[in-house]
Amino acid sequence: MFSEFKDQVVLVTGAAGGIGSAVVKEFEKYQAMVYKTDIKPGDGTNYIQGDLRNNDFIHQLVGQVWQEKGRIDILINSAGICPRTPLSEITPEEWNDVMDINLTSLFFLTQAVMDIMKKQKSGVIVNLSSIAGKNGGTTVGAHYSASKAAIECFTKTLAKTGAPYGIRANAVAPGIIDTDMQMGVTKEQMDHFHKSIPMKRLGSSAEVAGMILVLASSLASYVTGTNIDIDGGLNI
Repeated sequence: MFSEFKDQVVLVTGAAGGIGSAVVKEFEKYQAMVYKTDIKPGDGTNYIQGDLRNNDFIHQLVGQVWQEKGRIDILINSAGICPRTPLSEITPEEWNDVMDINLTSLFFLTQAVMDIMKKQKSGVIVNLSSIAGKNGGTTVGAHYSASKAAIECFTKTLAKTGAPYGIRANAVAPGIIDTDMQMGVTKEQMDHFHKSIPMKRLGSSAEVAGMILVLASSLASYVTGTNIDIDGGLNI
């Protein structure tokens, strides 16, 4: 179904995380040329470790992909952190850290990639938002919810800006996905999640990755500026 990804150049951030690594696996399965980045160490072909909060690293990363491949067809912005600090306990330092990682780095990386996509007059961007960006979340921090709500709005701006250049931009909003991000959730909270989700289970990274592949493919050629919930019906 996704044979069109063969030899396409894909850049995935947060590639060492649960969702990011699942996205990498899916694109590589269809023989895309995937460049992977994360602040955590990693291995494999085209894995570039670095901190996206550093603008010099962003330009180094994008420049390397451009120099080696001469194009970037798909950008998947998956990097992010999810502190569960209560609202009254969030410090200015923690607020800035979440915004820098979840939102600011995403903006400046996308800005750099958009310059390339405009020149080639094509490209697809998929951002990772969250159900918490729509409903404020229940166990996540207010800074996390705020950053994800901003990503949803930024995606619409990207879609409007990119459309004249053949660039599509969409976001996915995962609900409660079975990844390391659920560490710190109590058994009582997890039991509540299971009862609240109409499908009565957590989602998987592979299910999120599958929707990302659809949005990046020609199956979604007339879809831009959307934010698709992947939440088992939680936000109904």
